[in-house]
Amino acid sequence: MNLLLLFLAFLCVAAVGTGVYLYLLLRRKEADLAAAQLRHGQADDQGPAASEMTAIDQYLYERCCRYMTEHRPFLVESFTLQDLANAVYTNKAYLSKTINRFSGRNFRQYVNYYRVMYAMELFRSNMSLRVTELALLSGFRSSTSFFQSFAKVMGEPPSHWCSRIRKKYMNQIKR
Repeated sequence: MNLLLLFLAFLCVAAVGTGVYLYLLLRRKEADLAAAQLRHGQADDQGPAASEMTAIDQYLYERCCRYMTEHRPFLVESFTLQDLANAVYTNKAYLSKTINRFSGRNFRQYVNYYRVMYAMELFRSNMSLRVTELALLSGFRSSTSFFQSFAKVMGEPPSHWCSRIRKKYMNQIKR
């Protein structure tokens, strides 16, 4: 038992030491970057370089996309920016800017994109669903917002898309 405790203590010390080392390494790289910017007259007081911020932002955006895909929180009508920020451990202002930058959409459009993709997935698995049913099953509060979002994402109304997919499916069955 004492040997196990000693081993666990050693692991904790090693983990803390590794964390401190990585932190100091990051700080040194930031200091080197700041010094290089000063030498080249590019200094600013905005923190890490734009390329580093982009990498951090990209990571956050990828976490959001993965969360949306895996957990499907958009199916809840009342899903908010604050809910997503809590789920990916950030604040909503930073998250909103990141979503806007990487997706080219505001938060509501971003969520509705996932809802439209889910509606398409639903329809492909059950072609007997009506458009209004797709809207409700996909997390939209109204058919009108579903129609508008679908047309914006897909470039055509949902009824046209559903008809086209049904015809395509029927043609494949006939062959």
